[in-house]
Amino acid sequence: MTEQPLVCICIPTYNAAGSVRETLLSILSQTYRNLAVHISDNASTDDTVKVVESLADPRVHIHRQAINVGAEENFNNCIRLAEGKYTAIFHADDLYEPQMVERQVAFLESHAEAGAVFTAASMIDETGKKFGEISFPAGLGSFDRLYGFETVFKAVLRHSNFFICPSVMARTTVYQQDIQSWRGGLFKSSADLDVWLRIARKHPIGLLPAPLMRYRVSANQFSAKVRLQTERPDFFLVTEHYLGQEDVRGMLNHTDLENYARLDRRDRVMRAVNCFLSARSGEAKSLLHDIYSWDAWKAAMQTKRGFGVLVAGIYLRGLLLFRLEKIGRLTLGYLKRVMRK
Repeated sequence: MTEQPLVCICIPTYNAAGSVRETLLSILSQTYRNLAVHISDNASTDDTVKVVESLADPRVHIHRQAINVGAEENFNNCIRLAEGKYTAIFHADDLYEPQMVERQVAFLESHAEAGAVFTAASMIDETGKKFGEISFPAGLGSFDRLYGFETVFKAVLRHSNFFICPSVMARTTVYQQDIQSWRGGLFKSSADLDVWLRIARKHPIGLLPAPLMRYRVSANQFSAKVRLQTERPDFFLVTEHYLGQEDVRGMLNHTDLENYARLDRRDRVMRAVNCFLSARSGEAKSLLHDIYSWDAWKAAMQTKRGFGVLVAGIYLRGLLLFRLEKIGRLTLGYLKRVMRK
């Protein structure tokens, strides 16, 4: 074990008593043994701390906040606690396959210039049952290739945020010197995407296509709630921040900007559907201002997603015109699923 670089696993927790034991067992059962596991508990009011202490593994260290400092500051505390050569910030309700750490370390050891490495993931529900996978966009993901900022950012403009936050392992120096803190004040719930782009600006990254973790998606998670949102997602705060940088704009061509416009249109159509379902017809109509544009028709001819966006937009305009709320509520859910694919 002394020949292996030390890997620090940080886990921010808050009232995670129901899941943290299983998460920790998946970490402590890794084939890679030289681990230091730091729990940053954000003043939990349940038995999270007792559950962690019950494992009695010398590699596990718990740090208790005297008061709840908020999720962002708890993540920042994880960066401060980081030690060793590599650091991963895991979630307290996800599960990690036995070889995840070993394979990520092997990648970083063989690619000295890499700043971080991500993996794909299986999706599980509240009971732990697998129901799908999260993979990288076509053309991305390799066990022996690195990706620079330009490639990554162009893919984000086309596909949205495809990074799985608790899958990343970074060099500890990258977290503590290049990143230092989440910028939640600027990017709110999408501050993690900003972190990954900041890393990619300085160092190439790896994208392992294997599902080396199980990402839990529950009805209570924020990621599930945003599917009903009517406000513009925080994701666009990040993309527009980088699009405002002259050197980044210089990397992009017409196709990249067209892809981004289509991503924005898809988001507006989905939010228009949610507005319609919330009886906010005026807002829904205003979000559909370019649904008959030439680019919307062009996108419909090129991709299944573009077709779904156009059909949903035109259909919604018809529902608004003829005030067919009951029929709309029965059918719009299916169109939303098509647009997400």
